[in-house]
Amino acid sequence: MNRPHPRSITAATVLLGVISLLTAVVYFTTIPDDPPGDGFAAGLTGLFVMLCLIIGTLTLVEAGLLFLLTQFRDPTERSQQLLSIGAGAGSCSVVLLVVPMLIAQVVGGLPPAFLTSGSGIGLLLVPVGIGCSGIGAVLHLVDEFRAGNRA
Repeated sequence: MNRPHPRSITAATVLLGVISLLTAVVYFTTIPDDPPGDGFAAGLTGLFVMLCLIIGTLTLVEAGLLFLLTQFRDPTERSQQLLSIGAGAGSCSVVLLVVPMLIAQVVGGLPPAFLTSGSGIGLLLVPVGIGCSGIGAVLHLVDEFRAGNRA
């Protein structure tokens, strides 16, 4: 079976993490200094900014873990698979949560059904990515520790 190379997964994940951070910047610039009314819209935009920042940062961390362990160490196949799944889940969460918001901002608005169609799955993928990346890194450390004790 033809599996994607960790470098291509890392590159795509980094790109999507950067897109998430740039989306946060784009939305941040739209928050007025003195919002009209009670400021609910500005507060909601601030939540979008925080969501984009958190997801982008987590996605970059997942990509960094995958890159560092595959580039400078020799992880077992299960560790590498878990790290790849974690980075892939992070990438998919950006695609489902952040990219529609960016498109809505650039295009000038999209139907609400388009913006919310993948948000539940996207929110679920965030902890899946963190968990898989974390478990993959821990398994790699355990495997290295076992190998060091055998030697």
